[in-house]
Amino acid sequence: MPTPETVKQLVKDISTLSTSLSDAVPKASKDDKIWSVMNTNQGDTAHETFNCRFDALFGEDCHDSSGCLHHVRQGKLGMGLIIAYLSKLNWTKDFPLDLVTLKLQRLVDELKYLQ
Repeated sequence: MPTPETVKQLVKDISTLSTSLSDAVPKASKDDKIWSVMNTNQGDTAHETFNCRFDALFGEDCHDSSGCLHHVRQGKLGMGLIIAYLSKLNWTKDFPLDLVTLKLQRLVDELKYLQ
């Protein structure tokens, strides 16, 4: 069973990997989906908001024809916005950490691939 510390380590991994993305990964702007989703989608609970945002940006249906997540973007309006959001969450409060871990690990794997 994952712990809040496991989730925090995944967030740290996402942060580290995001700072060294390949130049082939586009820079983010306010026109990208990350900006839109992170500034509009709110659920009734922190977990509902997380789930909605991650499904919209990094869900199974968010892969391009080569299997890559197509909403990953560099910069403060891209992965920087995601990291800022993840860093503020209280993972000890009403989060199903097993599901959260799966979603975060999928993003870690993609970021490793994009290196």
